Amino acid sequence: EDFVTGKTVNKKMLQQSLGLNEDSHCVLIGFVGRLTWQKGVDVIGSVIPWLMQDSGNGVTGNVQLIMMGNGEKQYAETLRQADETYRGRVIGFVGFDPKVEHQIMAGCDLFLMPSRYEPCGLPQMYSQQYGTLPIVTATGGLKDTVKDISEGPHMATGFHVTELRSDKLKEVLYKAAEVVLRRPAEFQVMQRSAMLTDFYWPQAIDEYERHIDFTMIDPPTVRRAKK
Repeated sequence: EDFVTGKTVNKKMLQQSLGLNEDSHCVLIGFVGRLTWQKGVDVIGSVIPWLMQDSGNGVTGNVQLIMMGNGEKQYAETLRQADETYRGRVIGFVGFDPKVEHQIMAGCDLFLMPSRYEPCGLPQMYSQQYGTLPIVTATGGLKDTVKDISEGPHMATGFHVTELRSDKLKEVLYKAAEVVLRRPAEFQVMQRSAMLTDFYWPQAIDEYERHIDFTMIDPPTVRRAKK
């Protein structure tokens, strides 16, 4: 099926509906989540000026960002300020609308989920089904459900941030945006892999049971105290 055409249409409709500049060639990044420290909103806020500035590298400044969520006042203000500062390029939606969430999943190129900890997480799974590749912190369920680009385009379904710091997030955002802009064929291979990912629960249970079997079969390790 021609998912590329569908993604292009969804992107245009999302830009139109939220009042972003209509630009099919920019990288459209989405974030949906609680506005808390745990979700890394402070780090996202710290990289927005860099992301919006055209430094002549062909990547930064060629990006649009949509952020939606409810939560702590200081982070809600981060969204509002970004929305006001970068009109037509950043949407800071303080609140939640499930319809808009689905539109973000369907229309964005990349989905940002830089949580400091995340036992499971569902949005990164949903976004993959839409062909919107997640950028996640390599922690908990995020690491388990998103395969990093280092595994190769035919296996990868997203991008890992190894440590949640502004410089590390910038590094991965640049890498991901560069793939979208300069290596579209590779990006489409990753999108296809993501859309074909099976998050069916019985499969996850089978994997869990295999780990239990290994644990029961392996002999116990005894750590001897040093004399």
